[in-house]
Amino acid sequence: MVVISGGDGSSLNKAIIISDCNNIEGIKQEYIEITRRFGKHKLIRQILLENNNRLFDKLEIKLEDDREIELYFDITNFFGKGFEF
Repeated sequence: MVVISGGDGSSLNKAIIISDCNNIEGIKQEYIEITRRFGKHKLIRQILLENNNRLFDKLEIKLEDDREIELYFDITNFFGKGFEF
């Protein structure tokens, strides 16, 4: 079961932490969280970042009211899991 914790996603220090899942489930959960928090949106850009030995997805999205926001997800726990050969 996917676990969501952490902050509001407004910065690296307040990143939304997604854990207890594999890579596919984790990425899917990012989009579920964005829709749950903001409703309809359009993805502008998704960037992988590394900071203090942790991995983050930075998602830039455009909301229905034309505001553009950035959300940060700590993906350290699941990044690359499920692709082992």
